[in-house]
Parts: sequence; structure tokens; C-alpha cells
Amino acid sequence: MALQVIGCEAVTQLLEKLMAEGRVVAPHQREGNKQWVFEDVKDPCDVCLDYTSTILPPKKYAFPPKEKLLHYELADRPKMEAVIEAEPLVIFGAHPCDIYGLNALDKALCDQKVDPNWVARRAQIRIVGVDCEPDEYCFCGSMGTASVSTGYDLFLTPLNGDYVVEVATPAGEAMMEGIPAREASAEEIAAVKKRLETKLRQERKINCDVNSLPLHFSGFEKSPVWAEVAEKCYSCGTCNLTCPTCFCFDVLDEMDLSLHSGNREREWDGCMLEEFAQVGSGENFREEREDRLKHRFFRKYSYLFTKYGEPYCCGCGRCVRQCLVHIDPVDTINRLLAHSGKEA
Repeated sequence: MALQVIGCEAVTQLLEKLMAEGRVVAPHQREGNKQWVFEDVKDPCDVCLDYTSTILPPKKYAFPPKEKLLHYELADRPKMEAVIEAEPLVIFGAHPCDIYGLNALDKALCDQKVDPNWVARRAQIRIVGVDCEPDEYCFCGSMGTASVSTGYDLFLTPLNGDYVVEVATPAGEAMMEGIPAREASAEEIAAVKKRLETKLRQERKINCDVNSLPLHFSGFEKSPVWAEVAEKCYSCGTCNLTCPTCFCFDVLDEMDLSLHSGNREREWDGCMLEEFAQVGSGENFREEREDRLKHRFFRKYSYLFTKYGEPYCCGCGRCVRQCLVHIDPVDTINRLLAHSGKEA
């Protein structure tokens, strides 16, 4: 489908059209600081598409931080019923790295045991992506996630005050109906390609081909770098909880005060938290920070990479951007490579 060009006024019209049809969430700037969050759109003028990174990824709409899985009654006739809360939703302004994160979770949460809550929500979500300009924390160029080719209905690329629009699905085509647009010129298409080339020239980069990371990690198990980096870690779990590709959770029961009914709920959990690997007997299989840190990196760049054929890190930089002590995956991996003599 031919690329189209729309002006800023048309973006506002598009938002208004989507809001008239249902719920729309988009990035908003927090008052008084340079942080952005995805939240419900009440006024299109409040939407900020020229943003660096939101605190939490839009993953939170498909995989909520806390959600109800089951409701049960224990009175006269005990019964239990599954709860799936899903509604039509448009995520407007998702960056390529966050779209990659959703695509990665599609694989993980639909592999062998299909997660019905995830599937139900994803079926109701439409996505309008927007291209971005990396900051000093981003390393999407190294991870191959500076652009995506699937996982969105529309994709907007800023260009000279306008937006070049790629319509990727029939749903995206329906979104554009009635929105004033013109066909992109050859020069504008070339400018979009040049923008991506510029975006890929990031200063922060991993010193090896991303596809060789699982092989390199096979030799990192006993590296002293783990202990050095773990010495700084607070085990706060911020890196887990802000990551677009983390999907670990805990399950708990919330009983009514009468003890006659209750809900089974799940909430986000993280492998960097001290009690994550603790079992009922009290044994903790990853009691030391070094072990937890090592596990997180191996999971991102080796275990899941090997299983699904792609890294479970999208290079968004949220982990280091939000880390209290600035533990940096790029710096850590480069130190591991240098120490093992595998640096490219």
C-alpha cells in the first residue's frame, strides 16, 4: 500500500475519530518534568508524540500490572469461573521498540500454554506506531529494533512538520478513512529511509553482532564481571518492572472477609527481587544478587533468544534510565565481551 502524508491537523482529526469510536491511550508528558506516561486521551492536544520514552511500556494494557484471573464462591454450591477483562483499545504513539516488545510477548505467552487473558486483550488492541529519535540510553540499533515491520495497524514517521503514514492492515485502512492525506513523493520516501539510517548510528552499541550473543553468553557463566556489577545492585526490580519484554508474574488469592468468596489474581513479579526464587520450604535458589543479575541477563540475551530466535531485550533503555545506580546492559555486556576476549 502506498505511503501517505498527513499534517499535524490530520493527526488531531485521527485522534478525534478514534476517540469517538472507543478508548484511546497515548503518551502524555508529566507536568513539571521530562517524563512521559501512556494514559487515556481526553484531549488530543495533550498527546505528545515527540517523546523519548514512557516510564512504563504500553505492554501494561495487554498484560496489566495486576489482574483478576478467577472468581470463586465457597458458599452452598462452590463454583469457580474464569475472568477475562478485555475491551477495544487503540494504543496511539507506540515506538518501534515497544511494538517489538508486544510482538515478543505474543510468542512467549502463546507458546505451548496459551495465555487466554493476553490473547483476548491483544485481539481487541489496535496500534498506531510513531517513529522516535534515540537518546543517550537507547541501544535499539544494536538490538535490531530501531524499526519494525509487523505489529501495528498504522505507523507514523515525522518528516518536516508532517507525518508519513504507512497503512499496514485493513484496520489501519479503516482508521484513515475520511482523514485528509496525499501520496508520499519519492523524495519523502527516501527521507524516511535516510532517517532510519541516521537513527542506526547510535553511540551506545554492543561490541558484537546481536545474533552471536547466545554463543558468547555460553562462556560468561563464571565471569568476575557479574560480581562487580551486582555489588551496586539494590535488588529493587525496577529493571524488570519497566521492561517491555518481561512477563514473569506471581499468583495470589484475595479472600472476602466473610471467607465465602474470593478472587485469584496475578501481578507482575521480577527475577531481580530477592524472594522471586524462594519456595515454600524457605529455600531460595537465587539468594545472591550476583545469581539474580546473571539470570536476568542470560534470560534476555541467551535462554529466550535461543528458544524464540530473537533477543528478549528491545534496547529501549528503560532499565538503565530508571535504575537507581545506572546498571547499564550495554556496558555490562561489553565488559563481559572484553574480559572473555570475545569483543568484536
